[in-house]
Amino acid sequence: MKQLFLFSMMTAMVVVSVSCNTQVKEERLKRIDSLGIHLNYVQEAVNEIDSMTLINRVQDIDRTSSWIYDNITDTLDRVPGLILGDYMRTKKYLGQSLERYNQVNNELRYSRKQLDNLRKDVKGSFYSEEEFNGYFNTESSSIANLVSATDELKDKFEMSDSRYRELKPKMTAVVDSIKSIIYADEPIAP
Repeated sequence: MKQLFLFSMMTAMVVVSVSCNTQVKEERLKRIDSLGIHLNYVQEAVNEIDSMTLINRVQDIDRTSSWIYDNITDTLDRVPGLILGDYMRTKKYLGQSLERYNQVNNELRYSRKQLDNLRKDVKGSFYSEEEFNGYFNTESSSIANLVSATDELKDKFEMSDSRYRELKPKMTAVVDSIKSIIYADEPIAP
């Protein structure tokens, strides 16, 4: 009878232990999933930005400014000169957006991999509470920084893209006026 009682007690302890362990795993997995929501936000933001648009705009500014430098032998008038300067400065911000885009994209892939590894380890019960909290807090901090970088990327892209769209027609008009002078049938009198 005593052995039956001990066996029953041990069985009850194992059941309680497994039950608690399952509850702890589920709680930890929910916490990990809450970080995944932030990564989904980052993914959506990255998907909204077309990296080829950024690349094409930077190349367009390079081609246009190179053409102007190759075809102008005199100083531009004040307004066309200011437009050209603003247009070229926009290239700087588009380039920064492209660089930040690549950084965010790489960090997003890395963070997803880290969360997947943490999820697998939690399912395998590899961590004590202290270890889990340490890893979770590290990932949480990293993802918070990634979200901040994503917001910065969105702002910089929207600002530089808007500026490009505003300046592109003005720059086209400047180039067209230069072409009309270069390709005019008659020389322009001084």
